[in-house]
Amino acid sequence: MKKYIFFTLFSLFAFATVACAQESSPNNGNGFGGLVVNQAGSRINWGDGFVSSTTEVLPMQDSLDPQRTLALAIRQGGVEARKKLLDTVMSLSLDGRSTIASTHGDDLKTMNTLRGFVQNSLLSTSMQESGAVNISASLNIRDGLSSIIIPPTIPFLSGIAPTISGKRAEGNIVQELSENAGLEDREAVVHSGIVIDARDFNPSPVLLPLIYDGHGVGVYGAFSVSREAVIKNGLVAYMTDRNSENLKNRVGKFPLTVKPVNTQGPGKCNLILSLEDGAKVRSVLKRKSVTEKCAVVILVSGRSGDSDTEHKAPLPGDLVDDSDGAAASPAMAEDDINEESLNETPAVPAQQ
Repeated sequence: MKKYIFFTLFSLFAFATVACAQESSPNNGNGFGGLVVNQAGSRINWGDGFVSSTTEVLPMQDSLDPQRTLALAIRQGGVEARKKLLDTVMSLSLDGRSTIASTHGDDLKTMNTLRGFVQNSLLSTSMQESGAVNISASLNIRDGLSSIIIPPTIPFLSGIAPTISGKRAEGNIVQELSENAGLEDREAVVHSGIVIDARDFNPSPVLLPLIYDGHGVGVYGAFSVSREAVIKNGLVAYMTDRNSENLKNRVGKFPLTVKPVNTQGPGKCNLILSLEDGAKVRSVLKRKSVTEKCAVVILVSGRSGDSDTEHKAPLPGDLVDDSDGAAASPAMAEDDINEESLNETPAVPAQQ
């Protein structure tokens, strides 16, 4: 009798959690003009920052207690979906050279914090005509998750522009940059943000891309904005729809639009602008409202009128790992996401 009461209460809790998740996440992973990468049952929306993973579970069909069986299936699916979600987060590319796995895989404290965050991800479910249950776990890359996975050692807002060569910019180049900036100061007054139309190159999305000018000197990147701004907004948003409301909300009504002339780095993740456009972008970045909001969008190609584009994600083997040659290991062992976490109310990721 006690067991029956327990399973009845658990069933009610499970359905209440699912109903809450469905009500709280109508916009999760739907695109809205953002670049959506589909990979192995997971979706990464590089526009609004949402990541979701889905698993399908078929409850036993000959059960004498269908309600209890369904509740157990949801529980099992939740554990599996969250394990898959952690794997997806660990596969994210930080800067084209390293993934979250290669950056934090050996950091026990960070990994424990990350697993705890994923254990409280939002769960939602849907019933299939076949009787199977689809369970999705989702969270936002931005805010809490970014504060965990973006290394605190990165010199945000340093003001020291990196170069492609790795050397300091020569004196005549610095002088030319200063002169160009003076000529293009009007751009800072006119434009509310920056759109880099990279549809001809279609770069691979990364968390921390770099934008260079024709001299190979950094124009925009972590060095030009604060860590707090990046954690809240993401350094850039990758969008496929030039006219989407999300793009306009990010860069304002009067963005400066420039096109790269080349790319750099693994997966073409970094972009190179002409000298003239680089000077214009630097001028727009003088506006505090632009840097505080990270009001920069990289426009990539997608099907016309369809923002939910399947974009090939970089494979782990395509990345150059700069962490002493250590290969990225699988994100989790069998017990990394435990069933105890399903007894807690999932935290709802903050909408951007």
